[in-house]
Amino acid sequence: MKFIEFNNTNIVYENIKNTPRTAVYLYLSSEKTPKEGVHTMLGNLLLQGTSKKSAEEIATELENHGIEVTIDSRADFLKVSIICLDEDLEFALKTVNEIMTDSTFETLNKEIFKFKNETLASMDTPSTKASDAYYKELFKGHKYGITNTKILETIDNVTVEDIKNYQKELLNGRKIISVASEIDDEDRLFNILVQNLPFMKKNDVQINYCPVQKNKGNLIKIEKNDAKQAQIFQGWIVDGIKSKDCAKLNVLNSLLGGAGLSSRLFVELRDKKGLAYTVRSSYKTLKDGAHFTLYIGTEPKNIKKSLEGFKTEIQRVINEPPTDVELQGAKENFVGRYKYFYTQTNAQIASVNGWNYITGLDFSYNEKLLDEVMKVTKEDIIETVKKYLLAEPTTVVLAPKEYLDF
Repeated sequence: MKFIEFNNTNIVYENIKNTPRTAVYLYLSSEKTPKEGVHTMLGNLLLQGTSKKSAEEIATELENHGIEVTIDSRADFLKVSIICLDEDLEFALKTVNEIMTDSTFETLNKEIFKFKNETLASMDTPSTKASDAYYKELFKGHKYGITNTKILETIDNVTVEDIKNYQKELLNGRKIISVASEIDDEDRLFNILVQNLPFMKKNDVQINYCPVQKNKGNLIKIEKNDAKQAQIFQGWIVDGIKSKDCAKLNVLNSLLGGAGLSSRLFVELRDKKGLAYTVRSSYKTLKDGAHFTLYIGTEPKNIKKSLEGFKTEIQRVINEPPTDVELQGAKENFVGRYKYFYTQTNAQIASVNGWNYITGLDFSYNEKLLDEVMKVTKEDIIETVKKYLLAEPTTVVLAPKEYLDF
């Protein structure tokens, strides 16, 4: 892996042999938070036409060349991913340059209408409705708490000028071109990148962090009388990628509910007690923080038993620490999943390298994390549970009204 500044452009490059498709990931971020809905609309609009080409023409040209271009707009960054054959790279980059610098955003009203209808329709899905409420409450007061239903409240106020201003902020913000390819001629490759992506020239922008504040736990009940399953989300704000606890939290997640069939929640609540259709835990890291979440989909009559089951399994990690075999299995499960999801393809490699840069991590972060994971002890796991999971959680329960009296 190589990180260089080439013609005033930051590029991270990883040469991967015998991979005929090149992956180029562009990350752009701004420390200024736009008003609600703007970053979502920008992501939706960037492939909807420029002053020279319609959305249909762009899509047809990309499809005819077998080029994949996707836009992912989040609270922390805008990510443009490009995957193509080596010989089509220059054409793909020129197309993306046009999209990023000449989009008209003239279909904004159409995209707002589409967003509103899709959001309202998705709220009919119990798990989506409960999840939206959970993150809105968990991250209340932070940009991560601006969920789709929160955006829905003010989306009609978003203007084309808002979109253009935010785009300008991104183009003047922190940027990186991350490439994974078998192309050996680095100078040729870098020249192609900087010549065809002039908007990616670097700016001297420092990273500012706005840490998520730990909140007081709260219980939210959502009535949905046509729900066949109860949806339960429970979680905590915890430390994230910059913390020494990150490795410990990842192993705890694998042990508790992130490792599928072998995890404690699955074995105890689904297999032994028959409470769950689906049960899991997750540890998700973001630039400004992280959350540790438990989820179960169960029969409405089992809500109280499920909540008690969560509490019991958390306490049991302290009372019955993992055996050496169980702990080693949790570590290996995390390492295996990490390598599978982040290091197998050019796209995964380019994506991770770009993420590490845009969030202020060094490029050896992945190796260091995996090394730290293998050093986690039983004592670390117990300490982590006590530090984070014994606090009052944020809990969201969705079920028919008759089952919410608990």
